[in-house]
Formats: sequence, structure tokens, C-alpha cells
Amino acid sequence: MQAIDEATTSNIVVKPTDLSQEEKLEFQPTSKTGVSFPYDNRAPTIFVTFAKPYVLQSVTIPGDRTSGANVQQFEVTFYSPDGKKLNQQPIVTDLRLTGDQTNSPTLEVTNIPSEKHVSRLEITIVLTTDGESPKGVLLDIKACTESNQGGYPKA
Repeated sequence: MQAIDEATTSNIVVKPTDLSQEEKLEFQPTSKTGVSFPYDNRAPTIFVTFAKPYVLQSVTIPGDRTSGANVQQFEVTFYSPDGKKLNQQPIVTDLRLTGDQTNSPTLEVTNIPSEKHVSRLEITIVLTTDGESPKGVLLDIKACTESNQGGYPKA
């Protein structure tokens, strides 16, 4: 299931400069424009908090769905429901080749703390293809949503 929906995007916090609620809605993978950051915000950190913990399958910033998308690499820190870091050092994506809009920077399930419930994550964009601030940013986060009696999704 897609973990980034209207409810989730409305709770996103961006640092160092936060965005308006309207701008945050553009993080959804169905957006036609995505989020473009001001020229002086070249390495924003996006704090995503889920309404309920998920077992995540992938984290992607698609480069082929919006015009001018330029994210080449990002890093992610995952947090458990009790607020503890699941990875002590941020996990960095592979580099997307400059000019290759079909190869989006992605963290696959093998790089995500497996079998762990994630309630929050921090995504920091570390590199763009043109050295400018990130443009056309969408968040495509896939999560496992099987229900069980304990209230948490199973992997």
C-alpha cells in the first residue's frame, strides 16, 4: 500500500524552513508538480510521521513523474514506535545518474530495517543532478498493511 496520502502529508514537517499545508500535499505520489524548494534550501530534511506504524517495503523519490525533478540521492533514518532510531547512521540511496529520469533514487526492502515497525522517518536530500535546490519532489513509500489482532501490520 502507498503510505503517503493526504493525512500523512498534512503532518509532514520540513526543516530548516517548513512548507505551507498546500505545498505539503504536493509530496503525494499522485501530484503532477511535486515540491520544489527555495534556492537556499539545497539539503532539506523531510520528517514523515505515520498515523500507525508500518513495515516499510521501499522509499523512493520518483524522478520520472514531474517536470524538472532533480533529486539524485537522499538518506533516511527510521524510527520505531517508541521513538528510537532503527538505524544509527542514515541509510544512503545509490546515485541516480545525471539526466536519467527513469532511474529514481530508491531504498529497497533490503536496505530498510526488516520486520521492524516504523512510525516516523527522516529523509534528507543530499544531492541533486544540477547542484540546485531539490525540484519536483514526490514521496513514494510502500508499506505492508496486513492486519492482525495486535493492531500492527505484519510483514
